[in-house]
Amino acid sequence: MNFARCLCFLESNVYIKNFGLHVAFKTEEQFYNSYGKTLSEMGCTDLGPVVKEIKAELERRRRIPQDSIERADYIKSNYKPLHQDIFELQENFLHPDLLGMLNYFNHGLMDKAATLYKNHGVEVFSFPIFSVEFCTKFIAEINHFNKTSMPKGRPNSMNNYGVLLDELGFNERLLTPLRTKYLEPLTRFLFPHENIKAFDSHKAFTVDYEENKDTDLGFHFDNAEMTVNICLLADCEGGELFFGVPNDCDKGFGYVHEQGRGVIHRGSAFHCVLPLVTGRRVNLVIWMRSSLVRNLKCPMCGKTPTLEPVDKGWGDGFTIKN
Repeated sequence: MNFARCLCFLESNVYIKNFGLHVAFKTEEQFYNSYGKTLSEMGCTDLGPVVKEIKAELERRRRIPQDSIERADYIKSNYKPLHQDIFELQENFLHPDLLGMLNYFNHGLMDKAATLYKNHGVEVFSFPIFSVEFCTKFIAEINHFNKTSMPKGRPNSMNNYGVLLDELGFNERLLTPLRTKYLEPLTRFLFPHENIKAFDSHKAFTVDYEENKDTDLGFHFDNAEMTVNICLLADCEGGELFFGVPNDCDKGFGYVHEQGRGVIHRGSAFHCVLPLVTGRRVNLVIWMRSSLVRNLKCPMCGKTPTLEPVDKGWGDGFTIKN
């Protein structure tokens, strides 16, 4: 089996940040007919720059598999880490409450486990994951990497600032063991009624919110079966997560980040990032994926996926026969 991506990624769910709008783009004529009136009503007086922005984003997406391989190879050969020890998971990186909660779950002590996590509503849970010391080291490593001339890609199609952690070498010894040994078992306990199949891949990246950079994020859902969002730095005012329905904030609720604490939710849950007022917030996001689930229906286009194999890595978590 090869990992793959759905071809809808090359024409759908393109985010136009200036207008907070997700669009599909197959041809210019289709785009004008589908979105011309809406964009005009939103104050767009010239569609030319918008079309140029969309075409550049779709070209970036087309090149992701090859560009990612080239960046990862270059980084592996040339990058000198600041904290080499954090690239391999150690139990002392983890918060004691995470270990305690998993132990309680494994022994059927559900009431005791419930004292160590919070249910924020609509099956959005949070609990401590990393120690403050680990978060501090991880932030230092990210800052160190960002100051180098190493090649860098965008973390996803909406955020402009952040680091693709697989390219930096964090997957094999840190994040994959974190997912398989700790996060997957907790997911099965926290979502007992969900038809959760075996996770077999993930995408992990940081997002970086700061004045004059990314300061908010429009409503969206994630390309994941489950999302784990861990706060590494919260030296800020504002920038909260908000879960709810677009244009109906009365039915939603906010989540305030705390350093070392993670929030877990279905990838399909609509959420946004409220405006950051001052300071900086950095989070580590893990999109946990199951090919058994997404091979039946792509979470982004909602259809049976049309798959394109990738030469290396996990693609977007789909699998296809050789």
